[in-house]
Amino acid sequence: MSDYTYHIGDDYDCNNKEYVALSTDKGQQITVALTASGVPFKGRYDKEGIFFDYDRDYKESVNEIIAKFTSDEYAEQRNEITEHKGSDSLYFLPTVAKLLRMTEGTLRRRPMDIQLAVCKRYVDNWYCDTYTIQHELRDALSLTTKPEFTDSEKDIAVGKD
Repeated sequence: MSDYTYHIGDDYDCNNKEYVALSTDKGQQITVALTASGVPFKGRYDKEGIFFDYDRDYKESVNEIIAKFTSDEYAEQRNEITEHKGSDSLYFLPTVAKLLRMTEGTLRRRPMDIQLAVCKRYVDNWYCDTYTIQHELRDALSLTTKPEFTDSEKDIAVGKD
């Protein structure tokens, strides 16, 4: 990273702001996670730290995101993601099943492409807050399990007989 200061987030209306100042080189990753999780925020980061304000209603999400990048509590998870994020993403099937609130066996009974799709979606979004991860996993699961309409079914659905 260079010596530039990056301005992040957008203006938002809020009377209940919370402020964060961290000494970390993970400013870009935290910015991406906040954006992906839908947290309204505005601030700046450089190679040495990040400073931003956000809507206090999102405090739990922000704390979880910051912890994922900076705390020792999530160090093992960060290492596992780095190690298994390539073609070995099925390693995360037990974690994905838990987040989807289903048994691992239920998820393993799904076709392999569905298992891969949800595990890859987890790897792509692990840094977000739990709610966003669950939403993304459910979305991946529903996209891969929805039946496709035949041409005649599409015509009936749009009113063509």
